[in-house]
Amino acid sequence: MSDIDEQIRNALTEEDQKAINEISNTAGLFELIGLTFKGRQAWLNYCMYFLGLVVTAAFVYFIIQYLGTTDIKSSLNWALLMIGCGFTYTILEIVGWQQIQKAELIREIKRLEMRIMLASEKNQR
Repeated sequence: MSDIDEQIRNALTEEDQKAINEISNTAGLFELIGLTFKGRQAWLNYCMYFLGLVVTAAFVYFIIQYLGTTDIKSSLNWALLMIGCGFTYTILEIVGWQQIQKAELIREIKRLEMRIMLASEKNQR
């Protein structure tokens, strides 16, 4: 941090310093995942994680069945089901990461709004 930044922070009131410290904190992965379970689209995340558990359980079952088969035709059928589970899980992961990115973007927009609000408040003083 430069000297001018330090002088600005020293000139701020205690309330403003708390607000800036809150703004400066970045969210970790688990905090971002927690943010996806709040808001209007929380139901989507609950459904995605539930479906992910179902797909994982089905994948394990298909592996067990695949390893227990003796003929080629049934082995191919179980292998195709395992591939389908892999595709489904991949789609769920992509949508899940998009939800996390959306939550992070909303958080960053709110941080920018807070910075603008603090800057305009300082200019009015």
